[in-house]
Amino acid sequence: MEAKYIKLISTHVYRKFPEMKGIKPKVRLQSTGGSKYLLTFQTVVELALGRSMPRWVRVVASDDGEILKITTSK
Repeated sequence: MEAKYIKLISTHVYRKFPEMKGIKPKVRLQSTGGSKYLLTFQTVVELALGRSMPRWVRVVASDDGEILKITTSK
């Protein structure tokens, strides 16, 4: 996947999930065939009472940067 598409997808994720701002995604080609990529963003979110929780955002995108699906952990 080209760097310009990764940057566009990252900008979309940063707007939708501000806690992910500045996180660089891991990019992998999906083995399901075609030219789909999986971008994974990971961070730790601070909760009330000093607790923390890991948070992931997964983006499935086409080779030309079109976002097909976004999922997140809670």
